[in-house]
Amino acid sequence: MDPVQKIWMFENWLADQNDDAELAKNHAYLLASFSHPEAVQKLLGNDGNTHQSTDEEFEETSKMIKETNMKALMQTSGQRRRKRRIIKD
Repeated sequence: MDPVQKIWMFENWLADQNDDAELAKNHAYLLASFSHPEAVQKLLGNDGNTHQSTDEEFEETSKMIKETNMKALMQTSGQRRRKRRIIKD
């Protein structure tokens, strides 16, 4: 096997292992947050990188997204596809 290909395969394998470990860690945080939310909050820390919104803000955002999706759907639904015509000789 080519040494460059071997290194490339190892790096991809290592990235997959890191992804699996991150997934397991996040899953553990999720499960622990049901029984000990304060402990998980303390582990994760609150660096100011999180945004907490109220129910009203959430509803406004959901409404805005729904309206945007409907507008996009209306724009694309007006376009019709032409049928293929087979010309027989």
